[in-house]
Amino acid sequence: MSDRVDVLDDDSTSSDDLDKYGFDGDDPASPDGSRLPAPARRALATLLTNRFITRSRNRAAWEALLAYENELRERLADMYLLLIVDKDYEVAFKRQDPAEDAPKMLRRDKPLHRDASLLLIHLRKEHAYIDATDDPVVITTAQVAEFLRPFREDGDGDEAKFERRVDAAIRAVAELKLLTSDPDADYLFTVSPAIVPLIGADEMMRMERYFLQAARAAGGTDESENNETGEDLA
Repeated sequence: MSDRVDVLDDDSTSSDDLDKYGFDGDDPASPDGSRLPAPARRALATLLTNRFITRSRNRAAWEALLAYENELRERLADMYLLLIVDKDYEVAFKRQDPAEDAPKMLRRDKPLHRDASLLLIHLRKEHAYIDATDDPVVITTAQVAEFLRPFREDGDGDEAKFERRVDAAIRAVAELKLLTSDPDADYLFTVSPAIVPLIGADEMMRMERYFLQAARAAGGTDESENNETGEDLA
């Protein structure tokens, strides 16, 4: 099976690309309404330069988004992008317009390695039976290692090498802003609840198939093998 898998089907626009959209200052909205107010423009810039925004990390952008949601949705639609807002999990992000004739505006990320992909699936499944009002999901380095250990390949008995793989998987998911390390305990990580709306039912089922393939390739079994569709995981 492939050593990599595509996840989260969009990437953020680079800051260099923003000039063409006119984000060049804090000018007030133009009299004819063609220019958004400064808070809305900054929120739009934040949406374009980040995979997602949350109320906790991007408070000003989140509040402006709620105030100008319709206007921002229209501006993104002009760029062949869809605005997704989950007010329960307090996260917003953009998606590529799925229309066949829509130009591809979002660059795909470099696919994640197998271990990081499996970890991402695991973290999403950890949220399967909780909602936005529950306490954050917390995971330790040891728990990540315990989860990945059954997926070790034949002949891979080097413990030091395996520990480096665990660390690399954690770093890769952290770079997606979906894991945050505890400043007082570097082995402890909080899973962002944004993982729930970001990985919807369709993507979860696709990733679940990858998960099952990896389990079978490793000669192991997993409780998810009893779930043929994965529909109850999202």
